[in-house]
Amino acid sequence: MAKSIQVQDLGRLQQILSVLAKYGFGQLFTSLGFAEARGQPDAEVGSSPLARRLRHALIELGPTFVKLGQVFSVRPDVLPPDIIQEFQSLQDRVPPMAPEDVRTVVESELELPFDEVFEEFEWEPLGSASIAQVHRARLHSGEEVAVKVQRRGIAHSIRSDMHILYSLAGVLEKRIKLPGVHTPSTIVREFDVAITAELDFTQEMRAAERFFRSFEGHPDVVIPRPHPRWCTRRLLVMDLIEGRPLKEFLGVSKVNAESRALAHRIMDCAYQQIFEDGHFHGDPHPGNILVLDDGRVGIIDFGLTGTLTAPMQDTIISAFTAMVFRDAETLAMTVYKAGATRGRVDLREFRGEIERMMDKYHGVSLDEVTQNPDALMEVVQLAARFQIDLPPEFAILSRTFGLIEGSIRGLLPGVDIVEEVKPYAQRLVASRLSPERVAVDVARGIVQLQGHFKDFPTQLTQLMMDAESGRLTVQVRNRELDSLTDAIRMGGLRISLALFASTVSLGALLFLAAWSPRPFELPLFGVLGMFMGVLGVVLFGALGIHVFFAQFLAISFWRRAFGRLVGFFTWRRRDDR
Repeated sequence: MAKSIQVQDLGRLQQILSVLAKYGFGQLFTSLGFAEARGQPDAEVGSSPLARRLRHALIELGPTFVKLGQVFSVRPDVLPPDIIQEFQSLQDRVPPMAPEDVRTVVESELELPFDEVFEEFEWEPLGSASIAQVHRARLHSGEEVAVKVQRRGIAHSIRSDMHILYSLAGVLEKRIKLPGVHTPSTIVREFDVAITAELDFTQEMRAAERFFRSFEGHPDVVIPRPHPRWCTRRLLVMDLIEGRPLKEFLGVSKVNAESRALAHRIMDCAYQQIFEDGHFHGDPHPGNILVLDDGRVGIIDFGLTGTLTAPMQDTIISAFTAMVFRDAETLAMTVYKAGATRGRVDLREFRGEIERMMDKYHGVSLDEVTQNPDALMEVVQLAARFQIDLPPEFAILSRTFGLIEGSIRGLLPGVDIVEEVKPYAQRLVASRLSPERVAVDVARGIVQLQGHFKDFPTQLTQLMMDAESGRLTVQVRNRELDSLTDAIRMGGLRISLALFASTVSLGALLFLAAWSPRPFELPLFGVLGMFMGVLGVVLFGALGIHVFFAQFLAISFWRRAFGRLVGFFTWRRRDDR
């Protein structure tokens, strides 16, 4: 991937800067060395919250930037809550492609005449987005299918924007020192991976096949079956599922049998994905969940999915049960062990924050936690605040839980959230304590222990050989011990300087008091004594300066000062350009 702005991208760069200036972000890029962009924010834009202005800017910038916001709307470890909330409402509906463009894409991908593939094709799309649109069609085999067609030229447009994003990220990192591991370059790189995967429909086809196998024959869940023969990088053909979007069933004023049954079908579906299969739908918003006429639930759009390894599943199970049964200590330790820390973590304070978070959810109805709709997302945000970096899958999963919880809230108003999910937590505990699971865990532990015992004699022999040959070294690092060593070294230097100054001064007195030969009428020992006396005064003065101004005499101090000076003039020089 090229990471520099190309000549043909300069016009697009100027357009991006102008839109950002329009929404009040022009000063940021001017401070980074770019020419002042045209366009000033009006009064209404200037008074809007930052998160809202950023969302409107992304919408105006087009498909790439809308996708950027959508991808990171599931990353509470990267963005603050107010921006997350705004980005979650991003939509990228655009006018549909012309029929001739659809025909061109299909024929170029399949290398077949259009009429040889589809017996019927509805040119009015079921849905139209920035990357692709979906049409209803019928194959010559008689199967009703949904055809997802990628827009012509969208890949090239996104590649151009990615060049610009990489360059902007590099400039930002050179000019501004940002804390944390999520630097602008890493954020753009993650987005590059995500958007590249979304542009390749074969990856979505494989994800759909996996979900179809997992739920095949399920009494309450329907997954559309993909047709690999007609699927390419820019074309996806799947069985057509007809039903009403879940959003039409939300917002009931009172819980009824139908809404409760539908809520538990959705929870059962999520339970199987996360805790049994280990792969889950990353964007289960109400538009991607259909309710069929017979009451079953249909899941569509597998562009964003997540996969959990066995250790990740164990972590999620421990975290979920700890939240349900209000075990703050277990939840804090589970999150701590699941992530990578960038410094010392105050576990007592972290546990206290977890307890305060739990107080907001226990004994509270679903519609009373509107301001904090997702407990797991709040856990991820807490971990980021305490410099615990969790795997990206946990952030995507927190978004999944949040969307499911929002749907449940719309179906079961006034219901205690913890009591509603407690049966699922009890099922998890029972499954972990089942004889089959215990037997598997014991067998896995025995195999791992056997490997450790097998390697132990070799490792012990190597250790003894290193000790015998003198190659074994033990290093102990203690910050207080390092400070003590520096203090001892400094004290030794001062004592040596004081002894030397005292010796010189005493020698000066002896020479001044002693008889001295007088060549050329000058007392030789007197002159030498005076010289040594001046040297003694200078040495004692140097000792005093070293005692009172030791920190300014350290080489590291001057090195840092020189670096700041060079950085200052370099900064000014770049700004002048």
